[in-house]
Amino acid sequence: MAQTQAALYEEIAGDLQLSWTEAELPERERTKHVHRLHPYLGKYVPQLVEALLKRYVRQGGRVLDPFAGSGTTLVQALESGYDAVGVDIAAFNALLMRVKTARYDVFGLETELRNALCRLGRTRRRARGYVEEWYAPGAAAELLHFRSIVDEYENADVFRVVLARAARSARLAAHFDLEFPRVPQRDPYWCHKHRRTCRPVQEANKFLSRYLLDTLVRLKEF
Repeated sequence: MAQTQAALYEEIAGDLQLSWTEAELPERERTKHVHRLHPYLGKYVPQLVEALLKRYVRQGGRVLDPFAGSGTTLVQALESGYDAVGVDIAAFNALLMRVKTARYDVFGLETELRNALCRLGRTRRRARGYVEEWYAPGAAAELLHFRSIVDEYENADVFRVVLARAARSARLAAHFDLEFPRVPQRDPYWCHKHRRTCRPVQEANKFLSRYLLDTLVRLKEF
C-alpha cells in the first residue's frame, strides 16, 4: 500500500537533501533547457522532481501529474527516463506542456524559426481593446504582425509560446511588476529592479528575435 499524504509529508519535511543553496544550485541549473521556455509563477525547481522520482518511482515507471501547470514534472520525468502524462485545466498550460515535451524534427524546427526571424515586421492593422491599452503602438503592431504569420508554420504551437513570452515582456508594465501590473506604465519611472530610471517598452521585435533563438536552443538541448 502507498504511503498516506501525511506520512509522505512528514518524511520530506526538514529533509536537508531536498534543500539547496544558491551556490549549490545556481539559477542557470534551476532553469535549464525548456524549464525556462516561458515564465510561470507557480513553478518549482526541476531538481526537486528529480530527487523525488528517484526515491518514490521505480525506474522506467509511469508518472501522472493531474495538475501539471507549466510541465516541470513531465519534463523532468522524461529527462530522467520515465513515461509521463499530465493534465491541466488551463489551455495555455496545456499548450506550454505540449511544446516542452513534444518530439521535433530539429532541422525543420530551426528552418521555421529562422524563417520567422527574417519576417519580423509591423502590421498596419489598428490595435484594439487590451492590446491598444497595454502596448505602445509600435510594439502592438509588431506583435499583431507576428500573430498573423504563426499559423503558416508546422510548429505553430512553438510560435505561440514565443509570442506569449514576447507579449509579456513588451507590455506597458514596470520591469519590477511584470506579474501583476495594475495599470499601464506610460511614463518613465524609477525601477526597483534595475535601480535606475527606466522607460516603458516601445517595441516587441527585439523580444521576438531574442526568444525565437532562445527557444530553438532550449528545445535542441532538451
